Amino acid sequence: MKKFIKVLNILIKDTKLEYYSYFVLMFFSVLFMIASTYSTKVLVDILEAQLNLGLGFNSELSLSNLNDLDILEKAFIYCFGGIKYLSTNLYVFAIIILGFAFFSGVLSLIRFFQRSDFISKMSKNMQLLLFYHIERLPYSTIKSLNNGDIIQTCTRDEDVLKRFFGFNISLIVYTFYIVIISFIILCITSYKIALISICIMPIMFSYSFFVIKEVRKRYRITDDSESQMTTKIEENLASIRLVKAFNNESYEINDFDKYIKDYKRKYLNWRKLSAFFFSSSDIFVFSQIALTTIFGFYLMFIKEISVGTLVISFSFVSMMVWPIRDVATVLSNLAQAIASLDRINLLLDLPLEDIDSGLTPIIKGNIELNNVSFNYTDSDIATLKNITFKINQGQTVAIMGKTGSGKSTLVYLLTRLYDYNSGSIKLDGVELNKIQKEYLRNNISIVLQEPFLFSKTIKDNISITNKYIDFSEIENVTKISHIDKSIRNFKDGYDTPVGEKGTTLSGGQ
Repeated sequence: MKKFIKVLNILIKDTKLEYYSYFVLMFFSVLFMIASTYSTKVLVDILEAQLNLGLGFNSELSLSNLNDLDILEKAFIYCFGGIKYLSTNLYVFAIIILGFAFFSGVLSLIRFFQRSDFISKMSKNMQLLLFYHIERLPYSTIKSLNNGDIIQTCTRDEDVLKRFFGFNISLIVYTFYIVIISFIILCITSYKIALISICIMPIMFSYSFFVIKEVRKRYRITDDSESQMTTKIEENLASIRLVKAFNNESYEINDFDKYIKDYKRKYLNWRKLSAFFFSSSDIFVFSQIALTTIFGFYLMFIKEISVGTLVISFSFVSMMVWPIRDVATVLSNLAQAIASLDRINLLLDLPLEDIDSGLTPIIKGNIELNNVSFNYTDSDIATLKNITFKINQGQTVAIMGKTGSGKSTLVYLLTRLYDYNSGSIKLDGVELNKIQKEYLRNNISIVLQEPFLFSKTIKDNISITNKYIDFSEIENVTKISHIDKSIRNFKDGYDTPVGEKGTTLSGGQ
């Protein structure tokens, strides 16, 4: 529960007033709707009295002509002109019923627009939180995560939580309002009807709680299977050039078919249980309505309740039971939300990288390594072992070695994407792991062996680390790189959009 409240506070941090006022409007909307229904009880009781007395419709009555008026009915009659006025002007009930229904509808419309607004803000807040957290994770942590899991968490799981807090919480509160207000009115009208109207509900809730645990388990299994399928798609798209070069499409299609079949099997397993749960819950709903109706007719025949009381008893029980039946849907969605929340928390609970603390010395470029050793966390074999050398400011050095000898790893250590296990690396006499990471990376530039371009313009890709750079500086670096002429040959020049991962450009460019 604490995790749900924590996430909810994050989602509604800039829309709390709208979120809570939404439920206030919902209360009054439900109140007007119930008042509209209750008006029919008063009308039916007046008509019943006129028929029992052998009078015509619109005949004048007194309170003594109406038997067993409850306090609400008396208050209603008093507020709308008294029994003499209402009994001789029955058309007033049409105005009252339509008026209550109209106000309930207007409030519902306002709530609809409010909900659309705060749900969009919820989505924005959650997506920003997840993206910020991913961007601030240590490089070693990100490398250890599955790309499919990250994508699944930021899309499917985020959407499940958004829908749960936006729609299902609303349904829970709506059901609570309906049940409480209707039950109070039924208690005032006839406590026997009130008690019989909820007798099956404890059984229904117990059944729902039992089944929903298994629904949650199966959904989690389905969600993990979908994540594996997403990972497979992402890997295939990333290596599509290699797949086509080796004419390997058929193998990849057959391999992906295994993921689809696994997902289909687990998805159907989850959905079958959900469908059985929803269908079987209807038995409780109709049983409750039937039991209340039969008992209500019995009380009416022995003259313990009026026809009006029977009418609103049936109406209120229907109003109570169907939303409670929908709570079964909420419980199923709750199982999904809990599973999604678990996945989101797995990501959010990962510690962020500390890039702000540390020293900020003047960097000239003197680098000294002394007995530096390093191994990756998933390997016991040292990638670098007792490395010692010195590079002076302005010196050009080529480090050569076979594949996997640790050349790239050495560069990662210099930018503190990883921290060395033992030994010492000094930058201008200052221990590297004591220098602030953000400051260090602002002063060291890297060109990796596999250059990556973002889906932006050529100009934006060049200036990606400095948005305030002058265009003349951009031109200068492209001329140094002998690419300026090629860029100008494009139709849009420096404003040419670069496709995903640089697909607009050739490998050399």
